[in-house]
Amino acid sequence: MKSADPSSESGLPEFANGTVWLVSAGDGDRHHLSPLAAHALGTADAVIHDPSVAQEILDLVKPPRYREAAVADRAIKRSIKLAQDGWRVVRLVEGDAIERDVECALSFAEHNIPFRVAPAIDGPLAGNEPIGLLLVRKPLSVGRDETGTLVLLIAVPQSELAINAPPRQPPISFSMSGLAG
Repeated sequence: MKSADPSSESGLPEFANGTVWLVSAGDGDRHHLSPLAAHALGTADAVIHDPSVAQEILDLVKPPRYREAAVADRAIKRSIKLAQDGWRVVRLVEGDAIERDVECALSFAEHNIPFRVAPAIDGPLAGNEPIGLLLVRKPLSVGRDETGTLVLLIAVPQSELAINAPPRQPPISFSMSGLAG
C-alpha cells in the first residue's frame, strides 16, 4: 500500500517503510493523543491494536488502512511480519506504551525492525519528538556462572538508530499475501 507521507510539511518525522511505531492510546480520549501519535495513526499502512482500545481512537484509522485486533504476543508477531514486508506499522496499545517497551524492543531487535515510541500527550515522556530506543543486551555473569541477561534501553535521537537499519521497500500492493502470518 503506497501513500504519501506529509511529514516534511507538518514538521513531524517520516514514518519509514519497514518500521513499527509503538503508539499509546492513553485513556482512550482522542484529544489526549500526542500529535506524533495522531500522525502515526494517519500515516501507517497497518494498525495492530489491543482488542480493548477505545473505538474513538480506532475511528482515526481511516480506510484503506489495514486494522487488526490482536493480543500481546500475536500483535508483536503480526507487527514484525508486516514490517518485514515493507509496511509502516503502528502497534497501538491501550494505556501507556512505555510499559511495553522492553517486550517490544527485544522482539523487534531480534528481527532487526526499527521502531519508535509515541506516548500519549499526558504520558511520562509526552511531546512531539519520537523516542528512539537503543537496545543493548548483555549476558550477566557472577563468577563463572551466567545468571541472566542485562537489558538496557537508552534513549537516543532517532536519526542515529536509522543509520544502521536496512532500508525496506514499500509493499507493492495491498494483498492477502501481505497479511499472511
